[in-house]
Amino acid sequence: MRSAIFILSLLFLLGTVTLVEANIDKRLHVPKVPKRVDQSPEAPKLVARDNYYSPQFLEVKVVAGNTISLENKGVNLHGFVIPAFSHVSIIKPGEAQKIAVPSNKAAGYYDFFCHLHPGMRGTIQVLPDRT
Repeated sequence: MRSAIFILSLLFLLGTVTLVEANIDKRLHVPKVPKRVDQSPEAPKLVARDNYYSPQFLEVKVVAGNTISLENKGVNLHGFVIPAFSHVSIIKPGEAQKIAVPSNKAAGYYDFFCHLHPGMRGTIQVLPDRT
């Protein structure tokens, strides 16, 4: 008797999962793998989407006046903090910003994150100026 109840419960759960899966609009589904953004150290670009940055690792060539392009292509408001650059900003959906890389920054690795979404983190590698 117990095994019959267990089997019926299992079939009910499987049927419910199948019904829910069939009714999910696949066009609205958030991708599990972040989209890659093509990069070059001379024109670094960072994209904020919902719950991740792309790329999570960014190379920046340090020259006077160099900037990082930041664009929010998601539907959520995001923060952008680079403690080593003393930079804190908010970026609205559809908005783009330019963040200046301090020309006196030493080559090395610097963390960035969204202070509104703790899981959104990344690293910037500042390259030495070879000009």
